[in-house]
Amino acid sequence: MANGPWRKEEERVPISNGPVLRTGGPLRLRDWLVAQIESGLYAGLRWEDPDKTLFRIPWKHAAKQGYQAQQDAALFRAWAVYKGKHLEGTDKEDPSTWKTRLRCALNKSIDFREVRERSQLDTSHPYKVYRLVSDHTSRPGYQAQDLGHPWSPVPCEDFNSPDYWLHVRLFYGPALVREATARTAEGCHLSPGTAASAAAQRLLGPPARLAQVHFPEPPPGARVLRRLLPHLERGVLLWVAPEGVFAKRLCQGRVYWRGQLAPHRAQPNKLEREHTCQLLDTRRFLEELHAHLQDGRPEPEYQIRLCFGEEYPGPPDQPEERLVMAHVEPFFARDLLLHARRLRPGTPRGPQQGIPGWPLTVNPSRDASPSPTH
Repeated sequence: MANGPWRKEEERVPISNGPVLRTGGPLRLRDWLVAQIESGLYAGLRWEDPDKTLFRIPWKHAAKQGYQAQQDAALFRAWAVYKGKHLEGTDKEDPSTWKTRLRCALNKSIDFREVRERSQLDTSHPYKVYRLVSDHTSRPGYQAQDLGHPWSPVPCEDFNSPDYWLHVRLFYGPALVREATARTAEGCHLSPGTAASAAAQRLLGPPARLAQVHFPEPPPGARVLRRLLPHLERGVLLWVAPEGVFAKRLCQGRVYWRGQLAPHRAQPNKLEREHTCQLLDTRRFLEELHAHLQDGRPEPEYQIRLCFGEEYPGPPDQPEERLVMAHVEPFFARDLLLHARRLRPGTPRGPQQGIPGWPLTVNPSRDASPSPTH
C-alpha cells in the first residue's frame, strides 16, 4: 500500500505522470517511454545507440537474487500509474502485474520490436533491448464526424466500448464451427482448445481481459486437422487500436491472411511470426466510406480472413474454403458501414444487416460459446 516501502523511495522513484504529461493530452506508449529514457530517473533504462533507435529496459525477475521492488519495478509501476491501473493509496502493490502490463503493451505496439539477440536475461542485471520501429505519433484517432452522424470514438481504455470489439467466426472447411464476439479492448487470442503453452502464457500475461477464442475439438475422423492444430498451439493475437486492426502470429504453424491492407490480392500473404502486422487502416477505411457516401464508390473493405496451415488463396482449381479459417470483423467498421447504408436511398434495412449470431460475448479468459453448423 501507499505506506509501504514505495513511500520511502518517493523522492527518488517517479510514481506519477512526472515529465510526460503535455497539454495535448495523454501520451502514447512510444512518447511516454522515450520521455522516461530521456529523464534519466530509472537505473538501467537507457539508449543503446547514438541514433536513439535502440533502448534497454531492466528486466529482473522478482525471484532473482538481489531483487528490489522499489528500483527494479519502478518503471513498470510508473506505467501502471500513468494508465490509471494503479491508484495511490487504494490499490495493492503488485509488481508482477505492472510488469505484465508493460510487456503486453510493448508486444502489441506497432512502434516497438524486441531485439532478442541483444537482450540479456541470464545475467545479474538482466535487460531487454527494443527497437523503435517507426514514428506514428502524428496519426489522428477516428475521424467519423465527416460522415454526418455523431459516432466519433476517441482513443480510450473503455473496455466496454464497441470501438474495440471483434467478431470472429471459425471454420473447418465450409462448416462454421464457432462464432463469438470479443468484447474487450485487450483483443482476442485465437488458438486450439488445448491449454496454451507456458511460454505463450508468459508472453500474453494474465488473461484477465484478453478474450480466448478456441478452435473446437475436430471430429474423430479428421486426421489432417488433428495433426495441424498442435502446430497452432500458441495461436494468433488480434486487437483493435485507433489506427486500425492488428495481428501478431505466435504459433509455429503458418498463417495467411486477406484484407484491406494485404499487399497481394491473388497471391498468399503470410503473417510473419512474432511481428505485429496491421490488417486494416482506420483512416483509409473512413476515406473510402466517405467516397462511398459522396460519390457512390464501392463499399470499403473491412472484413479480414485468416487461413491456418495452408496457403491462401489456394490454386484456382481448389475451393475457396481451406481446412482452418477465421473470418474477423471489427465492430466499429461494421457499424459505420451499416449506418452508411441507411444514409443511402434504396438500401434495404432490417436485422439481416447484422452479424449472424449477434450478440455473442466472450468472457475474458474463457472460451467462446460454440455455434456448430451441421
